[in-house]
Amino acid sequence: MRKYEIFKIKSEYQSFIMGRERLLFELLAVGPSTNYQEIEYLCDQLNEMEIDQIIRHKLSKCFDKIDSHRNEYRLTHLIKGEVFIKLGTHCIEVYCQGSRMLDLDLFVALSTATDRFFAVMNEQEECGWLKPVKYSERMILENTLV
Repeated sequence: MRKYEIFKIKSEYQSFIMGRERLLFELLAVGPSTNYQEIEYLCDQLNEMEIDQIIRHKLSKCFDKIDSHRNEYRLTHLIKGEVFIKLGTHCIEVYCQGSRMLDLDLFVALSTATDRFFAVMNEQEECGWLKPVKYSERMILENTLV
């Protein structure tokens, strides 16, 4: 089973974090409850209705069955496997069992909403943007913020 923690980085810190993702990983890898003040400072609070809409409308096309209760979702695909999603205030916890295509389906759906989602996979010590900003876009972004 693969576990991800996904955060929505505040827009004012996105350009600063680019190129420093490993430092952010070290901060987030400890766990959202341990470094809550830092996470609250760097990450936006999640909009539950926005995430719910993404899961129900965009992912319903990719999955055979979607069950939900409060802020928890179980998405089932008969061939690919299962995804369990739990929404927190600043973090989306995701558990995937089965094909890695499950992860990709979720990442693509979330990245359609914004390019500020950042995922951490502690067990494999991996991290990254769900929708990486291209170098030319990054230069434009940095130049407009200066």
